[in-house]
Amino acid sequence: MTELVVKPWRVPGKERLYVNKTGARGDSVAWLDCKTGVVTVDNPEFEALALAKVEEWCKSFGSHVPARTVQYRGTKPPAKAAPVPMPQPRAEVPFLPSMQDEDDLARNLPGAGLESLVREGEERYGLLVRLAAKISRQRLGDSSTLRGLEGEQVVGARLELLRAAGWKVLHGVPLPSGSDIDHVVIGPPGVFTINSKHHPGATVWVGDKMVKVNRNSFPYLENSEFEASRTTKLLTEWCGFEVPVHPVIAVVGARKITLGTAPRVTVIDGEQIASALPSRPAVLSPNRVDRVFTIARHRHVWSQMGKRGRKTG
Repeated sequence: MTELVVKPWRVPGKERLYVNKTGARGDSVAWLDCKTGVVTVDNPEFEALALAKVEEWCKSFGSHVPARTVQYRGTKPPAKAAPVPMPQPRAEVPFLPSMQDEDDLARNLPGAGLESLVREGEERYGLLVRLAAKISRQRLGDSSTLRGLEGEQVVGARLELLRAAGWKVLHGVPLPSGSDIDHVVIGPPGVFTINSKHHPGATVWVGDKMVKVNRNSFPYLENSEFEASRTTKLLTEWCGFEVPVHPVIAVVGARKITLGTAPRVTVIDGEQIASALPSRPAVLSPNRVDRVFTIARHRHVWSQMGKRGRKTG
């Protein structure tokens, strides 16, 4: 995967941010005019990665930069990668009711599911304890839940960077079982179901069927594959065309991640996820990305996962 580096540049009256490839040549991919907010893309092949780098820099150092707009070197916009041909929509798809504000999953913040659990747990403490925790800026509750919440928030913040490149991001997608999918991300390479795993300082080894954290085995791979498989069936049925879904495990805080094999589930450092996903080949057209997002953001759709005999419109 091509790595990109960010290089700020300033002279009196001008301020720019260059995003280049690594290496001796360091070819330019894109650059940001910090005075106008215009991003000029030199290499469309790496547009998504470059825009993610720009937004990450702006979030940390460029709060003064105006809202970003994108232009391309030359008079014509870049040619997009040709999407893989997909079957035509079926004549009948399930009926989708109108969406109320409370049904819109796009409103969820990273860690939405665990945040509600933490808040419920805090209510079990006395008023004075809760007040003291608030003053000291500490969260009350089970340490593993709080650690999981922090992991989801870290990964969610990285995924939010993809919005600048036209990706769609959902957090805390609820399932009928009472659990949720930490993150669902939709872009040209398809749909990704992402599970955040927070293991501070741990050594992680990934085999073909199991993940070991400090030599303790966890069924992360099997669970993620099952989740992605069910999501594929659900979104394909509701969209009327095949929706490819790939499972991802985003590990946060690990000291080392070793891939013993190449599992069907992508296991990656959660800090690098915004750069890794856009490097995959395109399989969805922009119109289909929008269509999948329209379906996936509706709470009602996920409530039907695993059910049969839905009414069609």
